[in-house]
Amino acid sequence: MSLRELQTSLRERVGPPRGAGRLSRNIWTNTAHGIISVAAANMIQPFINIFAIKSGATNFQVAMLSTAPALVSLVTMIPGGALVDRRPDKKRLTAIFFLGHRLFYFLIALIPFFTTDHRAAVLVTAVALMNLPGAISNVAWQGFIARIIPADRRPSAFAQRSLWMNVAGTVAVLIVGRTIDIIGYPLGYQVVFALAFVLALVEIWVFTRLEEEQPEAAPATTERRVPALSFSGLARDLTTEKRFIRYTLASMGFYLAWQSAWPLFSLYQVRVLGANNTWVSILNLANTGGSIVGYGFWARHAERNGNLKTLFTASLGMFTVPTVYAFSHSLYSIAFWNLATGLIFSGVTLSLFNALLEMTPEARKTTYIAYYNTAITVAAVVAPLIGVGLLNLLGYMGAFLATAAMRLVGSFFFIHIHRVETAERARAVAGAGQQVAAP
Repeated sequence: MSLRELQTSLRERVGPPRGAGRLSRNIWTNTAHGIISVAAANMIQPFINIFAIKSGATNFQVAMLSTAPALVSLVTMIPGGALVDRRPDKKRLTAIFFLGHRLFYFLIALIPFFTTDHRAAVLVTAVALMNLPGAISNVAWQGFIARIIPADRRPSAFAQRSLWMNVAGTVAVLIVGRTIDIIGYPLGYQVVFALAFVLALVEIWVFTRLEEEQPEAAPATTERRVPALSFSGLARDLTTEKRFIRYTLASMGFYLAWQSAWPLFSLYQVRVLGANNTWVSILNLANTGGSIVGYGFWARHAERNGNLKTLFTASLGMFTVPTVYAFSHSLYSIAFWNLATGLIFSGVTLSLFNALLEMTPEARKTTYIAYYNTAITVAAVVAPLIGVGLLNLLGYMGAFLATAAMRLVGSFFFIHIHRVETAERARAVAGAGQQVAAP
């Protein structure tokens, strides 16, 4: 069988139905891209902290694995988003930034060749620099995908994508975790990280299969140009889109509360409970079990109640995760609770993204998404340092309970935004009614 015949056979077996329209093909391709993307990413990301600890990283360096990439994002996302908005070849540019980010998968595999006293520092540096093309590719993808999947199809389309991403990601983590433990440090990590890079190349190829609607050619005299980035333009953007600003501020508070506990989980699992890579895989598997049920439920909830109300309802349960950690002394109890955690977080991740696309104006969407991601990155810079600071001050139990309280407060930001949005819509309807009734 020739390569072309093999591609045709695979497309007929697992691709969209023959004769499907562009939108159906794009939804399927977007799902396939997500599956391969998360499989490659989950060969690296869940194991970075353990890799760092085995490489001699301190508590501060573990926290910097979250903070340093966020700092890089702060200075790249807004100019990167503006660059993508000005370019007509958005898909090609997004693919280039994808490739720049995925190249670091291979570079990280080379870190064990450094001397023992330099490995942790080099890893933190590499993870930080990886986020330069990574941050831009993220906002570029978000803006691009919003153009090819309409708002009324997003809840179901992204629920489908997220569900299969969780399945594929968990399978990857299970296989990789056990493989690393069998081969051992550092060779196991090197083999897996290099294979992740190869898989990422396939992911980029699948992304390029997405089909864009060809816009009608505009007359030369009326060609619309996206303005170059400037401080005056930034100030104008941030004062004219009130819905966007409200959602961004609420998200900043939410992310600050959410991510403060992240470094605590890894440190507690490895240093207190003795988790290895296989246990990381088991915890991911338990999380996915809840997600498989959750995505369909939350997609239907969002279609009935809207993204903001769904986001509040789902995020309300997030405080339970650090609370359970505070009183857990066994990896088995954490794994059991991760089943419920998956149900909660599937609603959070799905609604966060859909609400973002809803709140950003259609004109220059990529630039506004860059504004949003830069804002929440400010929280991502500070949050891990807060978590480690709470750990040093209060110990594990106190730090977990403090971050649980922060998460509970953070979830209420979204119900406040929902109420403000509802009140504004009611006033707009009432105002329109009065104008119609006027003689």
